[in-house]
Amino acid sequence: MDEEFRKPYEYNEEKRGFILLFVIMILLIDILQILSFNSQIYEIFKSVPVLAIGFMVMGILFILFTVFTAATCFMLRRNMVIISKNYLIVRAVFSTISVLIIYIHRINNENLIGGGVDQYQTNGEMLMGELIIPLSYVLVFSIVWYLYFLRSKRCKEISKPVHSK
Repeated sequence: MDEEFRKPYEYNEEKRGFILLFVIMILLIDILQILSFNSQIYEIFKSVPVLAIGFMVMGILFILFTVFTAATCFMLRRNMVIISKNYLIVRAVFSTISVLIIYIHRINNENLIGGGVDQYQTNGEMLMGELIIPLSYVLVFSIVWYLYFLRSKRCKEISKPVHSK
């Protein structure tokens, strides 16, 4: 009998904590963000079907990668840390490119700046609202979670290789 008696409060439960938060965030926020980016970029590139369809395919593949990453993290697989860090890098690159494409297209719209209700007051205000804030969100989210997967004791414990005796 190798197992010793455990008191009721000493059970070994898998704790997901921040990992579960990560899974929920990427499933809810990132998928909606990808769909939003893709719909806007499709409208921008619809006159060039190859680019529009190419970006749609990349968006669909990225959604599949998001679901795969979420499933891997939820099941606490050993390769969870590597997959999550790769996901965050791909997310940062894909989202940055998307934000830049959308901003470059919108900057040419003269109706965005003016005194109206739905208009920006200055070019700087438009720059903040259309480029700086979205890029900050994308990069801060990716960097913070990347550091979590890099430094977390829980993640190091999960990804630790199993030694055979």
